[in-house]
Amino acid sequence: MSEQNKSVVRRLIEDHWNKKNHALISEIFDPDVTTYTPDGTLKGHDGAKQLLTAYATAFPDFRLEIDDLLSDADKVTVRWTFKGTQKGPLAGIAATGKGVNVQGIGIFQIAGGKAKELRMVWDKYALMQQIGAIATQAGPR
Repeated sequence: MSEQNKSVVRRLIEDHWNKKNHALISEIFDPDVTTYTPDGTLKGHDGAKQLLTAYATAFPDFRLEIDDLLSDADKVTVRWTFKGTQKGPLAGIAATGKGVNVQGIGIFQIAGGKAKELRMVWDKYALMQQIGAIATQAGPR
């Protein structure tokens, strides 16, 4: 079961997020999925679509690279690196054209071959620094 669950998460990352494929939402997300992120809690298929749309709009060239993928029973843990260029707005911040390289980690609960719960964290502070939205220690933006 663990390998099957890892396959679901790989597909979610590679085919849904990296290929920006909204059509896969009903195939890989449970209808009642709950997604916890640094941006807030998102519910259902609409929440999955909202998360992809927000980051694909802000970083149309983004890519998540899987750094580690571990599973135990119905849970899969993934550590990733997010890379992209801000070419669109993000949380009211206009496009800057700056590249980002941010690490994150998520714990995905898989039930019936679909993602039922996602608990994801990423270094939102570093992301905001890299796009110039907040000052770095080197000085103001």
